[in-house]
Amino acid sequence: MASAQKTPVVLTLRMLVGAVVGALFLMAVALMFVLGFGAPPLWAVLLLLLIGVAVYAVLQSFGYRVKPVSPSLPPEQAREAAMNAFRSTLMLRLALAESVAIIGLALAFVAGRTVLLYDLGAAISVLLLAVHVWPSLRTVDKILARLEADGARTGLREVLGFGGGAQNGPVTRLG
Repeated sequence: MASAQKTPVVLTLRMLVGAVVGALFLMAVALMFVLGFGAPPLWAVLLLLLIGVAVYAVLQSFGYRVKPVSPSLPPEQAREAAMNAFRSTLMLRLALAESVAIIGLALAFVAGRTVLLYDLGAAISVLLLAVHVWPSLRTVDKILARLEADGARTGLREVLGFGGGAQNGPVTRLG
């Protein structure tokens, strides 16, 4: 059985995240001509790595926080509330993940006039975007667990085209 067809909503969100990743790479190419490839100061590299770890921790702790959907809501309103929560947290996670590249850009001009500082910040941002922002079953399930904590059924997986969750797993499909 093929995986569920992704909906236009999730495809649009993926295009948004993909455009941000693409912009990070284009910026790196442009900055090569402006800044050059000098050796970055060690303190700036360590600072970017520390910021990357801090942003990862913030994303883990706060990037998926949503209020549970009330079980008394009609199904259509529950789906709408879930989609709004998913979209808004995705944008928050996107901004936080991209902030490392923006700080790398500032450091590239201030700390060493080298594109390598931006490249490091952009690489960390791309990793954070892949892990925490790209709309996937993992990110949907992290939000869904909190949205449905009070017993509501939102249908978020189905709205995004990820199927019904555990009942669509490979073991249950065999029987």
